[in-house]
Amino acid sequence: MIACRIPAMNDRLRIALLVLNASQWSRSVVSGIVSFADEYDSWDFWLAPRNFSQKPLLPSDWSGQGIIARIADEEIHDSVKSRGIPCVNVSWHTEHSLDCPKVISDPKACGRMAAEYYVERGFESFAYIGPPLCYNYNDPVLDELKSVVDGVGGSLNCFDPDPNFPSSDYDFQRSRMRDWIHSLPKPVGLIAWSTNVAREIMLTSLNEQFEIPNDIAILAIEHEPTISSLCPFPISYVQQSTETVGFEAAKELQRLMNGGAPREAPILIQPEGIVEKTSTDTIFTQDDIVQEAVAFIRRNSASGISVDELTRALNVSRRSLEERFRRSLNRTPADEIRSARLEVIKSYLKRTTLSLSEISDRTGFSCQNAMLRFFKRLTSQTPGQFRRNYSYSTATE
Repeated sequence: MIACRIPAMNDRLRIALLVLNASQWSRSVVSGIVSFADEYDSWDFWLAPRNFSQKPLLPSDWSGQGIIARIADEEIHDSVKSRGIPCVNVSWHTEHSLDCPKVISDPKACGRMAAEYYVERGFESFAYIGPPLCYNYNDPVLDELKSVVDGVGGSLNCFDPDPNFPSSDYDFQRSRMRDWIHSLPKPVGLIAWSTNVAREIMLTSLNEQFEIPNDIAILAIEHEPTISSLCPFPISYVQQSTETVGFEAAKELQRLMNGGAPREAPILIQPEGIVEKTSTDTIFTQDDIVQEAVAFIRRNSASGISVDELTRALNVSRRSLEERFRRSLNRTPADEIRSARLEVIKSYLKRTTLSLSEISDRTGFSCQNAMLRFFKRLTSQTPGQFRRNYSYSTATE
């Protein structure tokens, strides 16, 4: 018997989604595509589960009316083009073309936003680590970074990976990465291609006894929340409008299927902003004692340290430390301790299902009620309300 492909819904337009399913970026793009399709209720998707090592190629016996693809090389481009049906490309790979026009997150705007974020915070030294060599990217971010940094008279140092080890496994780049980190002028605002690359930089930097973020602040262009959760500190990132990319790609495909002409230039979706996490929460002050105090507070933020314990660790008087904090940061050491402790509680509420009693134990409170009073005094809501509100907001994003 000869196998025959049978569509699930014969009365709908058949759309192939040649987009990776293995990352938050790709899933968000697909979510945006589905949002558009829901408005029309006339699309039937063909989606092949794949991983990063598999190319998104259509089966030879598939037929349909349109394609949305992540076109990473000429083989995929030629395969899609040969079908002779409208196609939209959502990848930074390859060039915009009339046979596969692009709808993408604006890579130059992402690079510019990342660099300007550090400029606005007073950085003079910048660093960049791009995509792994095995991705074969013509890096669309780097030129914009250089332009912004040159414009303010700063210095930009780029990581030069060993070409003998093009793998995305950075264990093979560790020695070179370590030497590069040591060579960077500090403090430095570092921009990484992705959260995965940023994590490797963070782990190597901490192992070399550099402070994150005071010595090395780290910001990722492409965000992967699962990888960020595996980091010692959450990683700041450029908030790309990936669902909008998907929605606009689907909208453009519908226009092409209706007979519209391909656009001469790509549709560029602007990033929304910078999501600030601990990895860029830098304390800019010339006072070494204050920097050391803040670093100590962050290292011990879950243990409920007191100002007296802090002064003993630094061998400085309480009055002197409070005066230094006011001059440098316009707040007190006690304010800094409370703020750091609050962030730890919020992190547990957002990232775990621990009970409030368990969280209070892990954050150094004498009892659950003490933590409840502390949290409500600083946030005007209970921990339970905060957790419910966070769960609702992430479910509706």
